Amino acid sequence: MPDDPCCGRPLSRKETTRHEAGLDELDFDVLTISRFYWQQFAMPMSQSWLYALREAEAAFPGREAATIAFAILAAVQANRCSRVSTFHFNNPGCGACRNVISEHERQFMSVFRAVRAGRVGAARTHAMLLCEGNDTTDFIEEMQALVALLDAVQAMPLTVTVGLPHAPV
Repeated sequence: MPDDPCCGRPLSRKETTRHEAGLDELDFDVLTISRFYWQQFAMPMSQSWLYALREAEAAFPGREAATIAFAILAAVQANRCSRVSTFHFNNPGCGACRNVISEHERQFMSVFRAVRAGRVGAARTHAMLLCEGNDTTDFIEEMQALVALLDAVQAMPLTVTVGLPHAPV
């Protein structure tokens, strides 16, 4: 793993890089938006939910960005309700940390990726581990709703808003 010139935080042996985790662009977009929500809950004064919305708009321009951001928040919240211990995540605003995946983030994304691949059994296993054996029904349902939304949105044609030409000044 590369040294982190941004924050100097030593990496845990349970962390991995984005590349090693095999996250594609959609996975990484979902993870980044999730991180801003986790940061909001960890540090309410950060107002990180605004960055989550901005990140969603950048990742899904013209494609229901706010609806996707809310669906990700619903999955994060369902996970928070099932889990008792502290959730460890990396700083989405740090250029180096954003490419490092914590053990908890890896499990969260494994649930997402398994649902995305139609492997509900594997998703339940990862969710059970992440949620420490607690009920994961709502978490799985929210992940399924998120994946269904993303599938529907990706099938939609991209809408482009064309403004009127500016009048000469």
